[in-house]
Amino acid sequence: MLYKLALKNSKKTVLIDEKSYQFLMTNEYLKQIDFVANLRIHSHGYAFFQKNWPMKNGMYKNETIYLHKLLAEKFIEKPVSDKRMMVRFLNSTPLDCRLKNLEWSTLSNVVRNTTKIKNSTGYRGVVKHANKYQAIIYVERKPVFIGSFETAKEAALAYNEKSLELFGETKSLNKVKK
Repeated sequence: MLYKLALKNSKKTVLIDEKSYQFLMTNEYLKQIDFVANLRIHSHGYAFFQKNWPMKNGMYKNETIYLHKLLAEKFIEKPVSDKRMMVRFLNSTPLDCRLKNLEWSTLSNVVRNTTKIKNSTGYRGVVKHANKYQAIIYVERKPVFIGSFETAKEAALAYNEKSLELFGETKSLNKVKK
């Protein structure tokens, strides 16, 4: 059975499965802080709980719990790795917190499976240098120069080719109109 949980600051809902719902509704601490009723949507699209607890010294202690991370830590075995592991949404939808949509992944794999591009060329792995466009891809946090091209489109296609060769089909491939 699937459950849709309302978010306090949005008309959107977060999707969870039966196992997750039972955990959220029966966990004593989560019931005590009224976790489910105080879920909100983060500016990055995640469902999360956040509360500032007053302390005796007049200061506040901030507590933030991301729903997807809480569920992954509880139900999904975390691989042993020397790299920092993060929770990835397999379908790229941060409000789909069903266990079958969550997996532990390295940061580079998380980034490689997003479609966001933050540069002036509009293409991932493409930068303008002088009057040419350079294609660069990162492998193990090290830049690999692919080449210089006359157009951003050519550089984007070269990036796609190298990315496919190194990592296979991912969501980070540039969408280039032919």
